[in-house]
Amino acid sequence: MAYNKLFYWSKDDHAYITNVPSLPGCMADGKTIEESLHNADLIIDEWIDFAKELGREIPPEDFSTIESTNPTSIDVASYILEQLGIIDTWMLQKLVYYCQAWCLGIYKTPLMNEVFKDYANGPVNKPLFDTHKSRRTVGKNNYPLHHVFSESEKRHMDNVINTYRNEDGDTLREYTHAEKPWKETRGNLKDGESDNKTIPDSLMMEYYHN
Repeated sequence: MAYNKLFYWSKDDHAYITNVPSLPGCMADGKTIEESLHNADLIIDEWIDFAKELGREIPPEDFSTIESTNPTSIDVASYILEQLGIIDTWMLQKLVYYCQAWCLGIYKTPLMNEVFKDYANGPVNKPLFDTHKSRRTVGKNNYPLHHVFSESEKRHMDNVINTYRNEDGDTLREYTHAEKPWKETRGNLKDGESDNKTIPDSLMMEYYHN
């Protein structure tokens, strides 16, 4: 059955963790991305078999397409903050990035028609950055939600939020620093250096594909 999977590197576990948002508690790990995704497929089968034994309803498969309402990075940030309240700006940037990256990986299309740069502290969307660059934390009062998202967009963003909601900005910075799109775009730059290159959609699509 087709269920979307979100993976990330866990420094504490020294492994890639794959979360299956549509199946509560369905997670797997592995030394590589491929192993983690493969193990997740096995756990999905076990999750479904166990649910059938208990007579529980099996969640429907995830949709293969997403209905776009052409949101901006500010719109996505507003939705995230509506769900989480006050968070630090590093976390906000990384969650907006992951909403874009995972949309490219899963649906082969961007959530936002905007780009992310390879800043020293991880992927950054410049228009969003310009709205919070003097702040350490932001909340939903700073970004009132006006945009009307489609149900598939909200489901996608909720999956990303729920996967990373217990992390913080420093941890998400470590995640993006360990992942191919940011690393490959920066090339041989040293820590703290910036060249403000755009992270190609193709890199995100390839890396986050599951």
